[in-house]
Amino acid sequence: MPSLRDYQRWARKGTTTQRGYHHQHQRERERRLLRYRPGDVCAHGGEQMWWWPLTVARQYLDLPHTDDRTGYLPGLACRAHNRADGARRGNRQRGMVRAWQSSRAW
Repeated sequence: MPSLRDYQRWARKGTTTQRGYHHQHQRERERRLLRYRPGDVCAHGGEQMWWWPLTVARQYLDLPHTDDRTGYLPGLACRAHNRADGARRGNRQRGMVRAWQSSRAW
């Protein structure tokens, strides 16, 4: 049964289909999850990922996009690296990345 937190998350972000992850994306992710083996390398971070049973791996592994979002990187990416990369790219596009300024003029 969905919790209040689930409803709040869907209200902010929408479902996977509403966010642009249609059935082709979900089918490709599932295909790669079935081929996932211990010692596979994270597509973004480059380190070996933990091995989890498939039910747990579905929660912690993502299908990574290329920089221009027209395709996918080879393999899977751990959730932390994949979402950090997306956040970095989104912040850069919105102009939220600023150069650090000193609080004093030395």
